[in-house]
Amino acid sequence: MANNIEIKKTVFSTTEFNRVVNTAFETFTQPLEEEDLDTPEELFRLYEKLYYDIDVEGEDNSHEYLVKKSSELLTFDKVTEDIQPLLDEIAQLRQQLLLANQQIIDLEINA
Repeated sequence: MANNIEIKKTVFSTTEFNRVVNTAFETFTQPLEEEDLDTPEELFRLYEKLYYDIDVEGEDNSHEYLVKKSSELLTFDKVTEDIQPLLDEIAQLRQQLLLANQQIIDLEINA
């Protein structure tokens, strides 16, 4: 009980094909608008995730680069009111150390 199936083949020339078949790219639905995932929230999420993987120093892709780049937007004094007293104390201690070393040298020379 074999059934015969008749197959017909239609062949078009290039000119006929372009006339019969629409080759322009078209969609049946409106394209979906893609959500922009590049947000400050996403940046900081990735920063927290990759914090220890980022090089400390370097011209780019480093913590040093991030500080320099962010410093372009900020105008703050590098020596703040909290740090200045400490710097003054360091300078005073260096002066005292210099005087103490000078006294040691003087005692060694006169001994």
